[in-house]
Amino acid sequence: FDGDELIDYRARRPTAVVDSGVVRRIDWPELELLAAPLEDASHDVLMLLGPEPDMRWHAFADEVARLCADLGVEQVVQLGSYPAAAPHTRPVSVTCARNRVDQALEFDATDVGGYTGPINASTVLQVALTDHDIPAVGLWAEVPHYIATNPHPPAALALAERIAGALGVDIDTTELRAAATLHLEQVAEAVAEHEEAASMVSALEEMVDADDDEEELPTGDDLAAEIELFLEANSDD
Repeated sequence: FDGDELIDYRARRPTAVVDSGVVRRIDWPELELLAAPLEDASHDVLMLLGPEPDMRWHAFADEVARLCADLGVEQVVQLGSYPAAAPHTRPVSVTCARNRVDQALEFDATDVGGYTGPINASTVLQVALTDHDIPAVGLWAEVPHYIATNPHPPAALALAERIAGALGVDIDTTELRAAATLHLEQVAEAVAEHEEAASMVSALEEMVDADDDEEELPTGDDLAAEIELFLEANSDD
């Protein structure tokens, strides 16, 4: 995939490696397609990795859909996350949306009941895949809104577990579990230091435990900034 056609490098800056005053290399954000054979499975897997395209969504979706058709792809699974009014102290919820009712795989996820609003490139791709009669399902992990701009290993772990369960394969999540545990410990420490943060998390817990999404909650913008600064300061510990 041509990054110059799809990626805004001002928004997703490339990085450079400089040594002794010499630029050794530049690492560019890119989209790539990888093939992974699965042992003891009836199918192999193709993985499309990289940032969401900033431009040319129609062309990108059409190209990926045609590629899937040419390679005989029988099922597409899209992974992502979104900020939600969810406390970090509860298991990560995963929702799903699909481009048609019949799917080859069953996932431990909650169907999106109804939604009208902005979308991302993966939804555009779902529609393009429909034109080629290829089923697609998107899995979306809920990330606590007050730390949504930071990496959230528990969400990645939840998605990996759903994939493993649906495909009937084993995925080594040892490192991911360790990262998730450390991350939650850091967030808990940050929350404990702020009375406002602790109160908001308690309110979120009560809402989730009562299965009530109507309660009005604080935006968490100020809290998010403080927690993000804490996590960044302790990211190398």
